[in-house]
Amino acid sequence: MGNGSSATPPVKGGVNKVAPELGRLLSTYQLIPSFQYSPELHCYVDDLQKSKGLPPPAPATTKKHEVFDPSQYSKVDERALKAPSKLLKQPLSNLVEYLTEGVDDDLSKIRAIYRWVTAQPVDSMKIPNREPAQSHTLYQLWRIRHRKGNYAQLISLLCRFAQLPCIIIHGKLKGSTYEVGETLDEEQHYGEWNAVLVDGQWRFINAYWGTCAEGGQDESNWEVIERGESEKNSDVLNKQLFYSCDENYFLTDPEQMISTHLPSEAKWQLRDQQVTEDDFTENAFLKDRYFNMNLNLLKPKKCVIQCENETEIQFDMPRERSLNFDFQYLLFRLKRAQGNLPRYDRFVFLHRLNDEKLSIRIRSPVADTFRFEVVGKDVSVSDPTYDYDWIAIYKIVFGQDNDECEPFPECPIIGWGPGRAAVECGLAPMSHFAGEIKQKKDDSGKFEVRFSTTSDKDWSRMQIQGELIEGGSSGKVIPDHVIHRVEDGDVIFHVNTPKSGEYALKMYAKGERDKEAKNFCNYLISSDQKEHNPAFPRGFQDGIGAKPAFDKLGLRALSHPSGYIDTDEEVLELKFEKPEGVEISLSLSGNSIRPEMAKRLVEEEIEGNVVTYKVRLPSNGSYGVKIMANQGRGNVNAFDYVVNYKKNLKKKTHKQPESKPAAQERAPSPPSPVHSVDPRIMEIREAMKRAVKEQNETDLELALDDLKNIGIATVKQDIEYGDNELNVMRCRRELNEAVEMRDIDEIKKAIQKTKNLGVEGRLPDEVVKARSMLERLRNIAKLMHAVLALDQTTIAEIKGYSNPPPAVHRVMMATLLILGHWEEETEDWKKVQIILGKIGKESIKRKLQMLKVEAIPLEIALGARDLIRDFTLDQVRMVSAGGATFYVWVRGLTEEIEKRNVELIGTVRPRTSKRRRESHKTTLEQL
Repeated sequence: MGNGSSATPPVKGGVNKVAPELGRLLSTYQLIPSFQYSPELHCYVDDLQKSKGLPPPAPATTKKHEVFDPSQYSKVDERALKAPSKLLKQPLSNLVEYLTEGVDDDLSKIRAIYRWVTAQPVDSMKIPNREPAQSHTLYQLWRIRHRKGNYAQLISLLCRFAQLPCIIIHGKLKGSTYEVGETLDEEQHYGEWNAVLVDGQWRFINAYWGTCAEGGQDESNWEVIERGESEKNSDVLNKQLFYSCDENYFLTDPEQMISTHLPSEAKWQLRDQQVTEDDFTENAFLKDRYFNMNLNLLKPKKCVIQCENETEIQFDMPRERSLNFDFQYLLFRLKRAQGNLPRYDRFVFLHRLNDEKLSIRIRSPVADTFRFEVVGKDVSVSDPTYDYDWIAIYKIVFGQDNDECEPFPECPIIGWGPGRAAVECGLAPMSHFAGEIKQKKDDSGKFEVRFSTTSDKDWSRMQIQGELIEGGSSGKVIPDHVIHRVEDGDVIFHVNTPKSGEYALKMYAKGERDKEAKNFCNYLISSDQKEHNPAFPRGFQDGIGAKPAFDKLGLRALSHPSGYIDTDEEVLELKFEKPEGVEISLSLSGNSIRPEMAKRLVEEEIEGNVVTYKVRLPSNGSYGVKIMANQGRGNVNAFDYVVNYKKNLKKKTHKQPESKPAAQERAPSPPSPVHSVDPRIMEIREAMKRAVKEQNETDLELALDDLKNIGIATVKQDIEYGDNELNVMRCRRELNEAVEMRDIDEIKKAIQKTKNLGVEGRLPDEVVKARSMLERLRNIAKLMHAVLALDQTTIAEIKGYSNPPPAVHRVMMATLLILGHWEEETEDWKKVQIILGKIGKESIKRKLQMLKVEAIPLEIALGARDLIRDFTLDQVRMVSAGGATFYVWVRGLTEEIEKRNVELIGTVRPRTSKRRRESHKTTLEQL
């Protein structure tokens, strides 16, 4: 992975003396004035006559991996590494004689030379400042140290004594001085390398890059924005020189070489299709690991990407190896001379489209310039020195600000899509193979994710869990929108996304011997759905279908063996067979069903050992059905169903009389004292009155459906009355649910719906409560925005206090208490400074962003409140503007938590210390 400049340019008009003029030397520039140009070899040679037998530059007929296996040259390497130091004070011919002793093939000779050169730490070894004897090997190393010579010239000299034709190639390099996308300079990016004739084929060598490997890029002009999961692999970022043998630059294939090396003489690209200098400058900057992993870049082909808000990079992978590949990324933003960078993250989505394609999407809410680095490794490689390395580096120029550009959901540790974690868990994807699940506008937002089992695990005994997380900046968990079942050897997750947007779907499994649940797969869900989906019924997240008691008690499902039922039938029939002595019962639940109504929607029929339940589904939506069994020892859960009901509008609930045309039937009848009202209408009216009195939304919907299906004008006023009452009930429920969820968007939507339907006057308490909650949530959002908008300079100012004012210290103690740091950690200001100085996922801003208000314990909030109780905002503001922002945040947050837990405040003690809990625990244990 070395990428420094391997040479200084030849002195123009002068003599670049490298060694006594012995034997044959070749170079693409006139190394010595006496050299002559050979049109056949496209280079300068020391002797035209002696060089005529050499083949012209041409691509090798074989690839490197076909002719070279490092393991077969271990003895050659070992001998080269053990070369006696006394050879440094002897001629080069003695060194080459030692290195090539006992070998007579070209490949072993050049291998020994390459291995000896790459083992010489020229920059750190003891070399005298005074020029050694020119006849000594040490002289050549002295020349390299003092930039009077270079590695390419040394390789050429050693090859001359080994009777190996070798050419010095000069040109431009994309090395450590290269910034992706820039124009290459003749001096700054100049370099030299070699081509060696091995068994009649020209092969590339760059001994300098093979010797000196750099651990990082120059980041002086770039600000780190995001490192993906590579933060834990930060060794790929450390800028330090180290010496080792990099196999990438021994016999390098032309396709790899041309990515970073452009010969001045095009023929020495050793390619049939030669690359122009413009193409070399513009082409994607592909690094060694790209070629090691045998990847194929699909798009973009240029190293500079111009886009508005989002772009995508795609690679092809070798199918047989792709499962062992792990990819990460590093992202840097161009530093500005003035102003601060706004904080935003999570704008990279890296996943596999299938087992052959890798996709990386990058988006930005601001117009700016970034450097994007793709790194990767093959996890099957066991070499302890092998780690993540660069695959490709791009410069991305986003040309347009977009306030609506949201970050992707936070990337899980195992990444997106089914990968090694799923395989190791014994699962194979059956429905979704990429890391993204797209739901179009015509889709309902309801779908299933299916895995087949590949091991002998009993998945019915595994604890399985699915979790849906909202995308964007909130990242909150959305409960009850994922359920699962294990059926016919498959593990199936049912998902319904609440509304359009992006979500993260995380799936976990825990066996009986596992200490904790393992995350085995994750998906990014992108939905453009039109409809809003409510949650699944509560109480079914542990899995649907048959429970252990079902088979144990000898029960059989005669009608629906699957735990998930899709139906358009208004009445669902469930039929079971039970043995003697076992009693079963059914309970129904749903978002639109109140407990007191559930029993009236279920009918039970028993014939011998067969029990049939007829379940009336009042309206579209999801319903939960639990079958309980009793063998005289109390009820046990035997079978769980989730029913998705969607009424088929094409079906007629009531068949119209054939004797009357529709127009005549719907015509209003004149009132007549002689005729009484249709008994059906009287019955429906009574049902409506009961539903309104009991505030039963389901029964009112049923009664209205019946009235509308009668289709006569005399019930028009009844329908209008019922519709209005139903609107009131629905708005009341939606307002209460939105307040309960504490979702700003849902509260706004519910308030607007109440206003549009004209029922605000009927729901004064609910509307006031919703508006109050909306204001509180907006206030929390403003507080969060204020602390997240604090620039690094302000935080550095707070951190910079050697002895802070008491108000600032207390405010930061309260802040850090809420973020999970006990008083023991923050009493000493030096420890506070350490916490404030952390970066990455441990940084205070990252913790603030990830904080969930609902997850803060009341006792901690009360403790934080007490820490700042003795100070006013003005007192804090006078000594620190940044401290004042944190003060307002702590006070606003703790007040909100108190309001949410009014009934508990008198029963909870404020807590700031970890010791108090431990002391309390000890007391309980003693009791």
